[in-house]
Amino acid sequence: MANKELGDFLLEQCKQKRLSLRNLSINSGLSAGTVHSIINRQYQPTLFSLNRLADHLGVKRQYLWQLAGLLEDMDYDAQTTFEDPQLRFHFAQVDKLPRVARSLIISLIESVIIFLEADEVD
Repeated sequence: MANKELGDFLLEQCKQKRLSLRNLSINSGLSAGTVHSIINRQYQPTLFSLNRLADHLGVKRQYLWQLAGLLEDMDYDAQTTFEDPQLRFHFAQVDKLPRVARSLIISLIESVIIFLEADEVD
C-alpha cells in the first residue's frame, strides 16, 4: 500500500498549483484511477507512475520514491558501486549524456526490470 504522506503531498501539490486530480492524471500521463488509487493508498505505485508524477509536478523523483516508502526497501545508497566492469563502463557513459537521453535510458531500464520481475512471477 502507498504511504499516507505521499497522498497528502500530492493533494497539497494539486492545491498549491491549482490542479484538479483529473488534470494531474492527464498531464502526468496516468489514468485518473491510478492517481486516485495512489492518493487513497489503495495500491503501491510503480516507479513509472511516481516518476511521471514527479516530472509533472517539478519535484525530485527520489522524494516521491521516499514518500512512497520505496527507498527503504532498496538495497541502495550513495556509496553503491558496480562490481561488474561492464556496468561501470556503461553507466559512466550514460552519466555523460544529456538529461533527456539519461531519462530515456533510465525509463528503458525500469521497464525491462518490471518486465523481468513480472516474468519471474509467471
